[in-house]
Amino acid sequence: MREVLASGEVDPPELVEIVSRWFRRATIVVIARCSVEYSGRAASTANEAPRLVVLKKDGTLLVHGATGRDPLNWQPRSEIYARSVDDEIAEIRAVRTSPREEVCVRVRGRSWVLVADLSSAGLSLFGSEDDIVDELSRSPSLVLSGATLIAREVSTPYGRVDLLLRDTSGNLVVVEVKRSRADVEAAYQLYRYVEYYRRLGLSVTGILAAPDASSQAIKYLGDHGLRFVKLKQQVKT
Repeated sequence: MREVLASGEVDPPELVEIVSRWFRRATIVVIARCSVEYSGRAASTANEAPRLVVLKKDGTLLVHGATGRDPLNWQPRSEIYARSVDDEIAEIRAVRTSPREEVCVRVRGRSWVLVADLSSAGLSLFGSEDDIVDELSRSPSLVLSGATLIAREVSTPYGRVDLLLRDTSGNLVVVEVKRSRADVEAAYQLYRYVEYYRRLGLSVTGILAAPDASSQAIKYLGDHGLRFVKLKQQVKT
């Protein structure tokens, strides 16, 4: 496969060399015994165990265990630094400056590494509005990079919010989803949701997600500090 640029078992100094060479150029997958430490808005530690570590081109780092969909720890869009602590330990650090956060992965002993040139092509969404909400709830980063799902179809005095997300800074994000071209009424509806949560004292912003939006909707969003995200959607008829 031309997409696989390198693979095999490596020792810690070789792992450092691979990360330094291929970061920002390819996706790096590492299977190894490692410990994980996070510091920033909170702190956490995972003791040494066999784990899967993924480094993406944009600086996203994910550390997975043996079960579950969600990573044990992760860091969005970071600067990645790798160094040899000694002949037995390699250290991979993912560092963000705003907010200041760091994930440190310490790999002990030999590891198995795959370097691959993966596609960044977008996902095409099919089906009803509910189908689109389903897909976005499973993959909230399609709307906002690094976002995590809090809840979906949340009742408010102004109707049901399609998606509630949390961004990488811990802020609430209200998402209004439309299957087809969004008009100014959709933008106004989003604004009402956002204002409702602001009155509750929460730090919140809003995103209107649709395949297209009218010029009036785009202007209304901009005037009220809200965003439009264009969905790449193909509708089956």
